[in-house]
Amino acid sequence: MRRVPFLLLSFLVMLAFAGAAVCAYRGWQATRVNAALTALSEGRDVPVHPGDALRLIEARASWLLARDRLEEAEALGPLIAAAGDLRAEAAWHYNRGNARLRQAFELIEIRKLDDATPQVNLAKIAYRSALRADPGFYDAKVNLDLAMRLVRDLPREEQDGEEPDVPPKALWTDLPGIPGGLP
Repeated sequence: MRRVPFLLLSFLVMLAFAGAAVCAYRGWQATRVNAALTALSEGRDVPVHPGDALRLIEARASWLLARDRLEEAEALGPLIAAAGDLRAEAAWHYNRGNARLRQAFELIEIRKLDDATPQVNLAKIAYRSALRADPGFYDAKVNLDLAMRLVRDLPREEQDGEEPDVPPKALWTDLPGIPGGLP
């Protein structure tokens, strides 16, 4: 009889130690993530791994996109998508679209219009992906509208395997100019 309270008390003490160990580990992880986020905010690059916190992966992707390191940032996209957080996925696609559109504007400024068109098309794809993840994302809607004004999506003619006798006349250029004002 006297043994039951002792065993119960021993079990509760061991459970308390296990809980303290779990809390200490989580605190250490949070401190490590916060230190990495601080380093990113100070402009230092911090590598991330698949098991890292989503907010750290998202912050590094944004850091890379802000520095026009698109290839490295796009490698983090599957990690963000695998997390299943639609808000993070929408923000990722939106930031990716902004980076592509920023590159397109830089190419437009130096009059490389043929090189800017694919960047605008990639930006439109990214904004559409952001809107699929979060249909109410207003900023993505505005930026998609801006990108669609830069390069129009024209319906393609269906070809029956025959070449037309006369090539179609170009109605307008792909990049008519930089639109002014808000939509």
